[in-house]
Amino acid sequence: MQAHLPDGTSVLLRPLQHHDRERLRQLGYRLSPETLYRRFLTPVARPTEEALDRLLELDHWDREAIAAFEGDEMIAVARYARQRGGDVAEVAVVVADDRQHRGVGRLLLRHLAWLARMRGIRAFAGNIAGDNRPALELVRSLSPAARTHWSTGEVEFEASIEPRPAPDQAS
Repeated sequence: MQAHLPDGTSVLLRPLQHHDRERLRQLGYRLSPETLYRRFLTPVARPTEEALDRLLELDHWDREAIAAFEGDEMIAVARYARQRGGDVAEVAVVVADDRQHRGVGRLLLRHLAWLARMRGIRAFAGNIAGDNRPALELVRSLSPAARTHWSTGEVEFEASIEPRPAPDQAS
């Protein structure tokens, strides 16, 4: 689906597929050490084959990922993994450093939340590095009443996914 960022840039949003492996690897190579740390909450040099396998292990129901593309270049990925047998899913978003603060993460998260809600997920949960204010703002954009708890340098959160109409194709 084509969508638009607040600055008018057109991006393609679509489910991540196995054939995106090399594009996902290239996105990982373009991420700064700080962005990698904020995404994985541990020092990560570059994506390993095992990590790529895990990131591409999707069933598009309980484990989903949506990628954003500008042309052929993958610029961001948002994903969720439903907690076993529940209606809460762990969520993560990563945006290429040169595309951050442009609305890509918010756009992806909104589309991912809509899909999750349609699949019976009522909330997203996860951990954020305590100094990652943009990520916390992103969570609060999803649900202003998101519950947060500070724990050992990280913020644990749970944000309800409110029922909303389908995202516009030109949002």
